[in-house]
Amino acid sequence: MVDRLTRMENDLDRRLEETLTRLALDVIHDAKRLAPNLSGDLEDQLIIGEVKRTIAGMYIDLGTSPAVDDYAVVQHEGFRKTKSGAIVEMTPGEKTLSKGSYKGYMPGKKFLENALKMNEDLILQELKSVLEGG
Repeated sequence: MVDRLTRMENDLDRRLEETLTRLALDVIHDAKRLAPNLSGDLEDQLIIGEVKRTIAGMYIDLGTSPAVDDYAVVQHEGFRKTKSGAIVEMTPGEKTLSKGSYKGYMPGKKFLENALKMNEDLILQELKSVLEGG
């Protein structure tokens, strides 16, 4: 009985890890389609981490590599603050606008947030399926 429960637990952990990784890849794919584009550096630096386990459960980090974190935050939020304290709003450039709409969202600010929003139902559905044993 203990061996069977251990196998069930290991199988659930494996399926959760695979599902989290696949879902994170989907989100990053969509975030790349929505990311502002000047030189492509930001798109290239959108990454996912390894699945991590805690006492409370599992999670996976996704976002940008540390090499572009400061730039990515400015691009994601759509504004920056100058040394003098003035707020400068970022507007999508020609290359970004040329990407066109993707799944109802325009590329530019909030690219990660919007990628998560567009995948929210899928994420909930997939995780529910794994947890229900599907």
